[in-house]
Amino acid sequence: MISFMFKGIVFALAACFVWGLIFIIPQLMNEFSSFEVVLGRYLVYGFISLSIFLSQSKLRKSYPLEIWLRALGFSFVSTVLYYTCLVLALRYSNPAVCTLVLSISPITISFYGSWMENSRNFKSLILPSLLILLGLIGINFPYLRGAQSFSEYGFGIIGSFVSVFAWSWYVVANSQFLKSTPEMTSTTWSTLVGVSTLFWAFLWGFGLFFFFSDFELEKYTTLNSALYRFLIGCLILGVVCSWFGAYLWNKASLYLPVTMAGQLTIFETIFGLLFVYAFEQRLPPLGEFFGIGVLLSAVIYGIRATKTLSPQHAA
Repeated sequence: MISFMFKGIVFALAACFVWGLIFIIPQLMNEFSSFEVVLGRYLVYGFISLSIFLSQSKLRKSYPLEIWLRALGFSFVSTVLYYTCLVLALRYSNPAVCTLVLSISPITISFYGSWMENSRNFKSLILPSLLILLGLIGINFPYLRGAQSFSEYGFGIIGSFVSVFAWSWYVVANSQFLKSTPEMTSTTWSTLVGVSTLFWAFLWGFGLFFFFSDFELEKYTTLNSALYRFLIGCLILGVVCSWFGAYLWNKASLYLPVTMAGQLTIFETIFGLLFVYAFEQRLPPLGEFFGIGVLLSAVIYGIRATKTLSPQHAA
């Protein structure tokens, strides 16, 4: 059981590590808007997935329409819906408040996953969830004090919560699908979802080109350092963060109960903060250092509780 669960933890931590790059890579692409960055990321993810799909004969078999529709639905929720609401949240609310709301996803995933798996071990989730919330407040407290009144960014708060619910649904539903479909490998599912993402990326691109007057085509036709950074950044985001990250997370989902997987997603925030500290060449302030320590304590407690209460997942 321990080795089975250990594999899942390693895959989950590896996925969170590469996802943590999302916190820092866009900072190297300041000449391009957030919409352009996400379009580039998902176009790369889609084309890489399509090339893998076409190059491997075992992937080119005829999949049922239900599988493709599910892949389209998962890619829509995890890319278009999640990111659109995230952008709206960042635009209309205080970024620190938005980050705090989004960071509670480990709590929502754990409780939602426990409910969907018909587990009644909610009591074992209360303490680690409270510790996660305490740690997140400790990290964000200096920024929360400068927030505006709720009436001025309520729309952004709504966007934040929609993003949280979208991501929580995706993590739980994706885990249930993979466990109920053993013939679907992590590589295959990551590739099929990536191919489906290409469809949404094209729709996103058409909307960006036709409906946003500030779209500057010249930025993509002039070879300079900004364009090189954009292309390299999109490659990292699309190949490493999206395709490889999804592959690692799909592997983790096969080994771990969704309640534990949900708690481990907090490492995306932790790794992201560590990347930011390294990029800015500074140590974390005392409040953030305390918050990270509390988050780690919460995850360790949650893992021990899950080992004790959920041995059936390792069978």
